[in-house]
Amino acid sequence: MGKPFAEELASLSGTFEWASQLPLDGVIRSVRALSNLPLIAAGSGGSYTAAHFACALHGAHTRRMAQAMTPLQLVSAPTDLRDLGIFIPTAGGKNPDVLGTFRHLVSEEPRSLMIWCATQESPLASLAAKHRFVDLHEFVLPCGKDGFLAVNSLLAFSVLLARAYTASVGSSASSLPRSFDKLIGDRSWSRPDQIDNRCGGLWERETLIVLHGPSTLPAAVDIESKLTEAALGSVQLADYRHFAHGRHHWIAKRRTGSAVLAIICDDDRSIAESMLALIPPDVPIVRLDVPYAGWLAGLSAMARGFFLAASVGRSRGIDPGDPGVPSFGRDIYHLNVYKAPQDDDPLPREERLIIERKARVKVADLTRTARLDDWRQAYQAACSALYETVFCGLALDYDGTLCHESERFDPLPEVMAAEFARLLRGQVRIGIATGRGKSVRKSLQQALPEKLWDRVVIGYYNGAEIGMLGDDTCPDDADVAGPELKDVVDRLDRDPLISRLAKVTIRSKQITLEPAEGFFPGPLWEYVHSVLLGLAGNEAVALRSGHSVDIVPPQSSKLAVVEKVRQLAGSEHVLRIGDRGRWPGNDYALLDHAHALSADEVSPDPRGGWNIAPAGHRGAQATLGYIRRLKATRGGLRLGPMPLKRSGR
Repeated sequence: MGKPFAEELASLSGTFEWASQLPLDGVIRSVRALSNLPLIAAGSGGSYTAAHFACALHGAHTRRMAQAMTPLQLVSAPTDLRDLGIFIPTAGGKNPDVLGTFRHLVSEEPRSLMIWCATQESPLASLAAKHRFVDLHEFVLPCGKDGFLAVNSLLAFSVLLARAYTASVGSSASSLPRSFDKLIGDRSWSRPDQIDNRCGGLWERETLIVLHGPSTLPAAVDIESKLTEAALGSVQLADYRHFAHGRHHWIAKRRTGSAVLAIICDDDRSIAESMLALIPPDVPIVRLDVPYAGWLAGLSAMARGFFLAASVGRSRGIDPGDPGVPSFGRDIYHLNVYKAPQDDDPLPREERLIIERKARVKVADLTRTARLDDWRQAYQAACSALYETVFCGLALDYDGTLCHESERFDPLPEVMAAEFARLLRGQVRIGIATGRGKSVRKSLQQALPEKLWDRVVIGYYNGAEIGMLGDDTCPDDADVAGPELKDVVDRLDRDPLISRLAKVTIRSKQITLEPAEGFFPGPLWEYVHSVLLGLAGNEAVALRSGHSVDIVPPQSSKLAVVEKVRQLAGSEHVLRIGDRGRWPGNDYALLDHAHALSADEVSPDPRGGWNIAPAGHRGAQATLGYIRRLKATRGGLRLGPMPLKRSGR
């Protein structure tokens, strides 16, 4: 694992150039998915620094809360993760902490989970491949395998994060410098003789106190990490005001053994200099002063910190890139503390998961408030309604249910098309309830044999218009609103913000608003909903999908697809599947029934619309699992139950 630190430092310029030019389309989409959520970023060692830097970027660009944690903190946290974004950076993707954390996250099902790994085909990648909702990005650094302190992967991740966040939210924040030398600014910090001369007084003391401001916290965390992990010195961290609350006593009592490294940037230069002037003059002070502000100051200071670690290593005769690892250290590193505890909990793990999805409360809290029995009874009733019914057909949402949102304009996935063909050959009727128009028809026509088209019905524009798959005259794509939506169009035209918040597409029976870059469907729906509430006599409704907001007349409903499938099949029971079952999701009405399954979001109503997919299965992956559990019988289709396992979490 060791590698001469000088070799790692020599590769930094090339790593910076590579990370500055790497195409990032997929990464930007993943970061955009995180941008509308509070964030937890977790990592160990250098990845903990990357987690801190990600949080700095998240806060700066999205104005949302972000917190860095160690893997153990994240796994042990009682926080409900279902409405949070999670970022896991890792150099190798194989240590027990990152693998244990991933397994935990699968069971907790955060809204968005992004993983970056600087190694291809890692054990973590193998686990992530089993769950389509995970955004895994693997990178091959130009410098090859990283060394003990992983400075190249940290620099690469930091540059890629900065680029992705800036692009994903359309920010005009500071752009990256053109080269690694410009990032460092003062090149004397990267020249061994000059940095050794500048910092020599620090290395003569036992304790280094690193003072920093909010912007340079990631750099301070990284300096502490590197000096501690390579046994280069004892480090204490404090921001400029936190140091004022008692931490100055360390200098008062241990003055002869203490030195100060002050990380200064444009955000805190005044407060830093005012405080440093009050430190006793016999305490060595070195100012690591970078000519930037915000996250760019943190990145610049971090880069200088790499060379600072090399300097203290030279002073103490230790190569930070290969300090040697004791045998007990290897044993500690490989200790697996993330095994699922075996307890006497009588609740099957899958039942626990399904109830927590629906109740949006942990089972422990349901038990404490004496509500668990009610939820267990509701779950058993839902299972009975689903497993004991013979279905004549299916009514399914499309985007987010049959395909990933980002793949919605591609043909129906082959595995899904194969399952559709299996059911259709068994004389089952299938209805598609979509918020889109003819693009869905074309995708299905490409995916399914023409001889099966007469068994497929499509409800366009959230059920406003019904047509068979083979009917190329459907839907009406005229870009003029019908009488039910004319007043809404007039109101939107007069609105001073709508044109800046969204792209508006008008159809006869639906108005679609796609969020502008840096804006999201949730906040857009809130604004549009408030506009509709203020429109006198309006009965139109705003619904939300994963990528847009649809305004439809009150008579438009995906339930029209259910009714059409019933008519074609000549039977009553239709299984409904969608992904947006929680209001104002556009599948809310479709899934408000005992014979309904969600592939993602659920309403709090225990009477129907449960999500019974395995842990970590979401969207098309969950739907595919449901469909594969449908077995043909003489009277129609039966849904097979999911096997339950009894074990601790």
